[in-house]
Amino acid sequence: VNVDANSFTSEELKKALAKMKASEKAERKVSFLFLKQCTVRKKFRPIEQLKEEFEKLNMKIETDYEIMVKLISKFNSSASTLDEKVAALYDLEYYVHQV
Repeated sequence: VNVDANSFTSEELKKALAKMKASEKAERKVSFLFLKQCTVRKKFRPIEQLKEEFEKLNMKIETDYEIMVKLISKFNSSASTLDEKVAALYDLEYYVHQV
């Protein structure tokens, strides 16, 4: 749109109005997503914060990934008995099945 002109054609006005509506929709969408993200952040705490709080209570919270790594290392360990390896495989099957 030619902004230096004293008058505008109807086509120029239509184009400018369409651009304003599109930018307004984009702004609304961004603000909606931001508000939604803020409400989610208010509801839930980050995993790092939860881990710190549980450590203060002498509780160690492990993710499924951490547990699976331990089970695999237990299975691969030569010090583990046959029963421990079988138990590790059963436990690992449970966690893999969830994924």
